[in-house]
Amino acid sequence: MHVFLHVFLWLGVLVAVAVAGVGKVMAAPAVDLGARERKIDDAVCEDFDRAAKWSLAWTATFAVAAVGSAGTAAFAPRDWIENDTRAGLYVTAAKATVGVLAKLLYPLRIDVEGLCGDRHPASAKARHALLVEAAQRERHTLILNVFGGLVVNTIGLLYLGYGRGAWESAWFSFGIGTAVGVASALTAPVQSWILNRRLDRPSIGVVPTIGRGSTGMALAGTW
Repeated sequence: MHVFLHVFLWLGVLVAVAVAGVGKVMAAPAVDLGARERKIDDAVCEDFDRAAKWSLAWTATFAVAAVGSAGTAAFAPRDWIENDTRAGLYVTAAKATVGVLAKLLYPLRIDVEGLCGDRHPASAKARHALLVEAAQRERHTLILNVFGGLVVNTIGLLYLGYGRGAWESAWFSFGIGTAVGVASALTAPVQSWILNRRLDRPSIGVVPTIGRGSTGMALAGTW
C-alpha cells in the first residue's frame, strides 16, 4: 500500500512535468524587428504561453497529492499501514497543501503588453523593460520553489525524525519532496531569465571594505 501511494504521487508529478513542458511560441508581431528585439519577443512570449499551463499543472498535482495523502491517512484501516507511514502521509498532505497555496498566492504572471502580435508594438526600451520584469518574476519563482520547498521539506524531516523517531519515513518523505521541488523548478518557464542574463551579463567587481581597525577587499556581483 505504501509503495502504491508513492507510485501514484510520482505519476501525478510526471503528468505535471509533461503538461508544464508543453509550450508554443506565440506569433511574433508583424513589424520589422532587430535581432535583439526578436529574441526578446520569442523568450517573453514563450514564457507567457507556458506560465499559466505550468502553474495549473503543478497546482493540480499538489492538490491531488494533498487530498490523496490526507484521505488515505484518515480512512485507511489500521492493519493496512503502520503509524509512522500514516504520519508520513499527513506530512505529505501538509507539504502539498503548502505547494497549492504557494501557486495560488504567488502565481507566475508574465506581462506581454506590446508583444506577441500586439497591434501596438512596444518600443525597444519597453521591450527590454518587459524582459527584465519577466526575468525577475521567474527568478523569484525559482527561489520560492527551491528554497521554499527545502524549508518545508526540512520541517517535515525534523517532525518525523526528531518528533516521532521515524527516520526512515522522514528521509523518504524528504527525498520525494525535494525531487518534486526540483522537477517543478526544472519545468518552470525561464527563457526570459536566461536571455536577460545573456544580454545583461552579470558583473563581478572587487570593492574595498573598511572596518574598525581592519581593511579588506570583497567581491560584489549581480545575479
